[in-house]
Amino acid sequence: MDLTTENSKTLLDNMCAGYKYTYRELLTICNFTETQLCFAILCLLKDGRISQYREADVVYELLP
Repeated sequence: MDLTTENSKTLLDNMCAGYKYTYRELLTICNFTETQLCFAILCLLKDGRISQYREADVVYELLP
């Protein structure tokens, strides 16, 4: 498995603990570099596993 796929799985696993997260929160809970997090988010958005929208900040949440 390549690193982006592994990071995406880790991100998805960490997101299951809560409801919605900001970018900074995801950086903290996953302990990724910004580049690693960006690629993991892009992969999950492309696969339709998470959504992205704006409240006060950009928010990411799991899709059912």
